Amino acid sequence: MGRKAEARLAGWLLAPSLVFVAVVGAFPMLSQFVLSFWRFNLKFAEERGFVGLANFAGLARDAVFWRDLGQTAGFTAVSVGFELVLGLAVALLLHGVRRGRTAVTASAILPWALPTVVAATMWSLLLNDRIGLVNSVLGRLGLMREPIVWLGPRLAMTSVVAADVWKTTPFVAIILLAGLKSIPRDYYEAAELDGAGWWRTFAGITLPLLRPFIAIAVLFRAMDAFRIFDLIWVLTGGASGTETLSIAIYRTLFRYSELGYGSAMTVALFGIVFAMSLLLVRSMRVAAEPR
Repeated sequence: MGRKAEARLAGWLLAPSLVFVAVVGAFPMLSQFVLSFWRFNLKFAEERGFVGLANFAGLARDAVFWRDLGQTAGFTAVSVGFELVLGLAVALLLHGVRRGRTAVTASAILPWALPTVVAATMWSLLLNDRIGLVNSVLGRLGLMREPIVWLGPRLAMTSVVAADVWKTTPFVAIILLAGLKSIPRDYYEAAELDGAGWWRTFAGITLPLLRPFIAIAVLFRAMDAFRIFDLIWVLTGGASGTETLSIAIYRTLFRYSELGYGSAMTVALFGIVFAMSLLLVRSMRVAAEPR
């Protein structure tokens, strides 16, 4: 079979999946894009009509939108940063395990395997200021005089970041562990013969060869973190300064029934995530280039 015949066969085999993706993914997104140019309120029939770019102009003047965008970007940067550092540390530890590696690895990825809603519910119970285990342990150790309101205005975002880091660090660790296993052992043996220490070996061999895997981990985690909804919704409902763009879109669409304005917010979020993915893919290609 020639290459052209193989290409045609591959196209026919992929056609059903592509049609399914187009119907399930592209059609709703196109509908959102069209609806973003309309004023459409489910509660008030008179508040309906074509408004062009008015919804997007409203977003540009919407202080709440920019506040939520800033909170979403801050959450993404802090969470992904911690996950990258901790994930690399976990990957290095798992890579060094000689006995029982399968069991240890399975235990390490357990938080990631849990459904997000289950993990968030568990964290909400742990951080409860009255009956939570965290305050109970701190009180017994004499490290706390009064109950700490972990999900209150002062510490809510910190608690959300901690829960997200705990939940998704194993995902980063698995990607980086795969990268560590792909590095030839000969490089380390040569460095050992040259008398290179641990830090020089890590900085000169491990880290440079892990760049493509680090870029992949950052790409997936940044896109996922920027669209976060379920974890924060279960923990705080978006209160106490933890409202992200996804939660703001949910409130606009389902609580206020502003389908037009909510669709404009959805399109804006899609554009931001798409631009972010392009930048990260570009950086991933640069990281994969040999130096």
